[in-house]
Amino acid sequence: MARIKSMPELPEVETIVRDLRELIVNKCIKEIIATDKQFSTFNEGRKRQLLIGQKILDISRRGKHVAIKLTNNYYLVIHLKMTGQLIWVKGTKWLAEGHPTNDLATTVQPTWPNNTTRLIINLSDNATLFFNDSRRFGWVRLMSASEWQSYQNKLGVEPLSKNFTNEFLLTLLAQRPHSRIKPLLLNQKYIAGLGNIYTDEALFRAGIRPDRLAGQISPTEVNKLASAIQTVLTEAISHRGTTFSDYRDGYGQKGNFVSYLQVYGRDGQQCRHCGQTIQKITLAGRGTHFCPCCQH
Repeated sequence: MARIKSMPELPEVETIVRDLRELIVNKCIKEIIATDKQFSTFNEGRKRQLLIGQKILDISRRGKHVAIKLTNNYYLVIHLKMTGQLIWVKGTKWLAEGHPTNDLATTVQPTWPNNTTRLIINLSDNATLFFNDSRRFGWVRLMSASEWQSYQNKLGVEPLSKNFTNEFLLTLLAQRPHSRIKPLLLNQKYIAGLGNIYTDEALFRAGIRPDRLAGQISPTEVNKLASAIQTVLTEAISHRGTTFSDYRDGYGQKGNFVSYLQVYGRDGQQCRHCGQTIQKITLAGRGTHFCPCCQH
């Protein structure tokens, strides 16, 4: 299988949150150090005052975001984007998630901080949480509860929530009949957390070509698609996500859903269902994979 870069999507971020919840909840922030000018406002002033001494009450996911809740009702909100990492270190123990680097592949104990470290958070149990990002696309923001809520209001429905129903998806497609189905599903304003991998896979399971117009998709197909989205995401979470060249879960391991992929990253290979060649096209700037026989 080709080594393809893809930012962490809902299953990968959910895996990260579940791993870190066991390690950082109920720990206090002792120190925070920005090692990159992009994050320099964490080194002094109000942000620092709002962070030092605060206990971590919870860590959660919204779409592709990680949100760390503090006792003062502020949140550290993190988006890893393409090359971000969250790395927990305590003594000789460490867990890393996000974009892998050579130090994660070595059998020798990796050392942090390194030249991709942007933010260092020291915790009360003598553990440290590093935010690393080689390309500097990822971000960390401190938000009040109201700011975080306002930000979330701009995000769409969670596809694994009770609000993601057949009726919701039918309405969405009916309101945008001239939109291609895949770019519509990728729009975070409508559905939060779906990305390139799982959209391709869900459309394959539903038997729908990714370049179909939303208005041409029947109610029966929409119901299949809603079910396929939830099923593929649930299965991917159970397998700790998918990886090619750029994702590791909280244990520094590759997600193993990759062996279950039917179309994504398999262009030029035979469809496992019908034997036809998987094709790759570009939709809205995204590489898109589908089977011309199984999807209509």
